[in-house]
Amino acid sequence: MVTLRISASFLWLLIIVIIILVAVFAFVKLNKAPTIVSANSIPLSIQYALEYFNAAYKNETVLVPSQYYTAAKALSINGNKVVENNTLYNSILFGGTKLPTGYNILIDMGNVSALPSLIYFPYNFTSENLSTSLRNCEVAKSKIDAFAVCSIYSNVSVPILNSTYINKSINIGFGTFAAFPNSTYLYEINGTITYNGQNTTYIPSIRMNNTHFFNGIMFLYENTAAFYLSASDLNTFYGREMFLPNSTLKNVIANFLSTRIIA
Repeated sequence: MVTLRISASFLWLLIIVIIILVAVFAFVKLNKAPTIVSANSIPLSIQYALEYFNAAYKNETVLVPSQYYTAAKALSINGNKVVENNTLYNSILFGGTKLPTGYNILIDMGNVSALPSLIYFPYNFTSENLSTSLRNCEVAKSKIDAFAVCSIYSNVSVPILNSTYINKSINIGFGTFAAFPNSTYLYEINGTITYNGQNTTYIPSIRMNNTHFFNGIMFLYENTAAFYLSASDLNTFYGREMFLPNSTLKNVIANFLSTRIIA
């Protein structure tokens, strides 16, 4: 009889413990905080741009590509809305569609390969003089193409002591020169934009030769890549808004590393 009473007590104790565990589990399940998508699922530059945008603005709408939609939505505060529409997004960037009134758009370097005339160049620089006129050049070249940013010098007459003149070579400006793949000419192009991850610097060319002159721009990106953007590339929304300096646009409302949010 004693053994039976001990077994019954243990059984009742086990039942009570199970009931308590079930109750605790149900309470935790019902009161669990909603799952938040980790911002780590997107590049840090995009995360920072979105965080700045959401902190600085309210009741705004930002258009994002589908791969960033979930994380972008999770980061929204201040009544800001996130819109996902890949067709509209790509049409604005490359197809000439205007950004709808009241919309902002997030763009980043991930779309660069979609530019139709993009040409990648080598990025292994040496310093050298190319001629008596093109000096102090930063040159990157491979077997089929090359480009250089050079100081351009010209011989001019300089007055010395009571109208005595001598010839002296002086720096008259800068030029960006490119030998395109399978081309026999060295072209001067409009200029170079350097981007160090935070700031852009534009180095315009002085246009020495109209015959061998292209209107595009060489873009040097974060010490890792160099590519040429043609005039047609720069005329797309993506080309203008992603690659031209902020000072020329006036409508960049968030700019972090390789990401911009444009109004």
